[in-house]
Amino acid sequence: MRKTPPKPALPAARARRVAPSWMGYATLVLIAAAVYSNSLSNGFITDDKLQLLGNPLVTDIHRLPHVFGSGVWSFLGYRGNYYRPVVFLVYALLYWIFGAHALGFHCFMVVLHAANTALVYALARRLMNQSTPGAAWIAAALFAVHPVHTEAVDWIAALPDVLLTTVSLAGLLAFVRQNGLPNRLQSAVHCGLYLLALLTKETGVMLLPLYAGYQWILHGKAAASYAAAMPGPLRRNNAGLYAGMAAAFAIYLALRVHALGALAPAQQAFLQLSPAAFATSAAVIAASYVASLVWPAHLNFFHIFHATSHATPQLALSLAALAAAGWVAFRFRARQPMVSYGVLWIALTIAPVLNLAGVGQNVFAERYLYLPSVGFVWLAGMAWAWLRVAAPPVAWPAAAAILLACAATARARNADWKDDYTLLQVTLKQSPESGYLHNLMAGVWVERDQFREASDEQTLAVRYEPRSVTFHKNLGNILLGVDSAAAAREFEMVTRLQPSLAEGHLDLGLAYQALGDSARAAAEYEHALAIAPDYLDAAVRLAQLDQTAGKTEESQAMFRRAEAIRRRLAGNAGATAPSSRRPQ
Repeated sequence: MRKTPPKPALPAARARRVAPSWMGYATLVLIAAAVYSNSLSNGFITDDKLQLLGNPLVTDIHRLPHVFGSGVWSFLGYRGNYYRPVVFLVYALLYWIFGAHALGFHCFMVVLHAANTALVYALARRLMNQSTPGAAWIAAALFAVHPVHTEAVDWIAALPDVLLTTVSLAGLLAFVRQNGLPNRLQSAVHCGLYLLALLTKETGVMLLPLYAGYQWILHGKAAASYAAAMPGPLRRNNAGLYAGMAAAFAIYLALRVHALGALAPAQQAFLQLSPAAFATSAAVIAASYVASLVWPAHLNFFHIFHATSHATPQLALSLAALAAAGWVAFRFRARQPMVSYGVLWIALTIAPVLNLAGVGQNVFAERYLYLPSVGFVWLAGMAWAWLRVAAPPVAWPAAAAILLACAATARARNADWKDDYTLLQVTLKQSPESGYLHNLMAGVWVERDQFREASDEQTLAVRYEPRSVTFHKNLGNILLGVDSAAAAREFEMVTRLQPSLAEGHLDLGLAYQALGDSARAAAEYEHALAIAPDYLDAAVRLAQLDQTAGKTEESQAMFRRAEAIRRRLAGNAGATAPSSRRPQ
């Protein structure tokens, strides 16, 4: 019988090569660093110069013990709503290492952003359905290049937003790795992280709801069955965890009230809204935040706020968009719980900045979207996963196009943050009716010794915000050496708008003295001392004026009083006497 020759063996099927996990992290970190590499040559911008270079809590290592007893603007004598001691500890450390060189600070911001990108990826790998490879990487890559992040990463004063995101992502990643049921020691660590988040920025209060939301939406059934199988003493771990986090919150509140003197002493300092206007305006702002995540066009350092006090088409669209987001979160909770958690993440982390009367003059700020964008990029990653299944040939090219466009936009935006002059020139073209911006631009011209331009800008600031004491005061200071009569008119307006401001009366006295009206000048100095008895500048000015007028006894008495004030202030390092030249 003829033998059939054996069939040639088929080549073995090649196993699909899977890139090691570290490559995903490495590429994401490189992308995040590359997008912001051109920000390293930028300088200090606006608040950076006050919060860092002009803040003794940062520049004087001996003042560090005062950090936990001071608000963000306490060193200027202003009681604001911000209590962020951890941020100033980081600033002090960076200042100790790099000194007054912006490069070191910008390097730190870029490194922190790259770390956050890696944390977004790590969490997405654990939370997303892994049936579509690449979705977690796409989500993290979008976080790395999203243009709305430029304000947070480029502006050193926005460190609270970036650092809080690091703390929040690290805490949640640990919580997820612990299957949502940490042991006692791990729970104690989470309580410490919660206190750290609160001391970094007020939005940190939402870390506890983010933990609870993960358990409720993503891990409810699994956690319940897992807990049921655990020994009895360990089943109450999460009750202990949330009780501990509540205790951490109580500690934070005590520290905050001690440092600020109240829970929110500057509430309604910039905006006074009726309850109805507050609610409708908050709805419009919330929808605007979501829109900026979806379509980050027209990036702006200062968005002018217009209250929504009645029904408008914008309000209707905003309410419809928010309702749609709520419907999506509810509709997908069973089938795609990660969608619901992404929506919840955005809602929880945006909620604190909807306190429109407490966040400051810049009500809508892009840096506030840094932490909420985590939930958005997760949703974008899941949308890409759906596209990968529905239209495979389109998925990767579409993702590449979007990421490249975002990266190019972000790098172009980085250049706007080069210095105050560049940023304000760009921003004034976008928001020309902002008195706040004209006031800042006037300060830039003063630094350049171009006082005519400074006067023009400050005049515009007063025109757009005529009831601003600060703007009238700054215009008076600019005019004082050029037109004393015009300066006096500005200071008179200051005293009318805020009669109890000792600085206003001192400045008005200086203007009267420049006009040769010694009697009215003396009256204003005396008025300033009546308001602030330890006002050293007013005491010295009045003593000098009496000396010039030949009032020897009065002059000597006032000089003795000034010396007593000086000794008293020198013996009280924590005191802040009024200063007519305090930065605004």
